[in-house]
Amino acid sequence: MSTSPRRTTTDLGVGTGVGVFSGIFGVGGGIQLVPFLVLVRKVPQKQAQATSLVMVAMAAAVGAVRYAVNGDVAWWPGLFIVIGGFAGAWLGAHLMQRSPGWLLQSLFGVMVVIAGIRMLGLAGVPEAPVGHLEDPAVGLMVGYVAAGLGMGLLSALFGIGGGILLVPILVALFDYTQHLAAGTSLAVMVPIALVGAIRLTKPGLTKWADGARYGIGAMVGALIGASLALILSGGLLRGLFGVLMLIVGAQMGWKAWRDHRADG
Repeated sequence: MSTSPRRTTTDLGVGTGVGVFSGIFGVGGGIQLVPFLVLVRKVPQKQAQATSLVMVAMAAAVGAVRYAVNGDVAWWPGLFIVIGGFAGAWLGAHLMQRSPGWLLQSLFGVMVVIAGIRMLGLAGVPEAPVGHLEDPAVGLMVGYVAAGLGMGLLSALFGIGGGILLVPILVALFDYTQHLAAGTSLAVMVPIALVGAIRLTKPGLTKWADGARYGIGAMVGALIGASLALILSGGLLRGLFGVLMLIVGAQMGWKAWRDHRADG
């Protein structure tokens, strides 16, 4: 079925706005696109989540390139994050089709709120260069794989890039600067989101053409957002990110409560 020019223009505009958000914070933007697809476009929840991953991958690719030009992508840690992310995306896609959504949303909401409080606590802490990027110690490798596993799970379970979990992990646990965390998050998000989208294609959930339509606008927005983020201070971005996470966590918790009541 063809898409009207008016709808195409609207979707491109929505994608651009989501892309700006993605580029600034190093997240996929699915946390915005999924509600739009469900509430405005009346797309079923699981289809919206799967389709969102196509847009996430496209936006993250452009944003990652912009951060990489500035030297704000940690490449060898990213490799181990991707390894864990592949496993998490596969497992998440499996769980997403079998688990009650309200329970997953509740757990996600609590986790995001805790991470948001942590990010706000770090907003005023001076940033320093990361000292272990050239030291691939075994403990660090395991930590990065575990971080990727969590990122991949969230990516497939909720149709988001997973950066909303990975960025605070890199900042709070691995002492990354905000810019380096955002750039690394976007870089590893590309293959992880694609694995989730491909995994959900067979059951008919991923609508590639629709996702690409939003993705084209998101690519433009991600370039704008990443360029803007690189001229803002890391402390300001961490504070804004913390507030964002508190809002997202509260929204997820509220939606989980409503869904549980509706199911019960």
